Amino acid sequence: MKLNNEINKKHIWKNFRKDELQGWLVHALHSTQPEINRENINIQIDGNDFHSLDGFFCTLGEEINGVSGYFGRNLYALYDCLRGDFGVKSISELNWINHKRSKTILKTKFNQIVEIFENYNIKVLLN
Repeated sequence: MKLNNEINKKHIWKNFRKDELQGWLVHALHSTQPEINRENINIQIDGNDFHSLDGFFCTLGEEINGVSGYFGRNLYALYDCLRGDFGVKSISELNWINHKRSKTILKTKFNQIVEIFENYNIKVLLN
């Protein structure tokens, strides 16, 4: 949903096709303007909120930077975002609920993502 040319509702990307999701992530990258570099934040994502790796990045971006927020669109970009300058200086904890569903969907990428977070000393809670 848009109001005054601003997107103001989360998850409008949920029914997008793969190519549309990539376009959405590019849009999010260029439109996200985080106000503050927050430190030691705790975040929560739900494995039921996405159906692909691109959807994971849409979910993560919105959790961290709000509606149509960006926080990576591939594993290399996730590393970049975790280094700073994307609204967060540091994340203390990631609570990943329904992670088993995510593990099935993301396959080997799931373990890589968890490892990336752990490399940045982020406590990952798998629920």
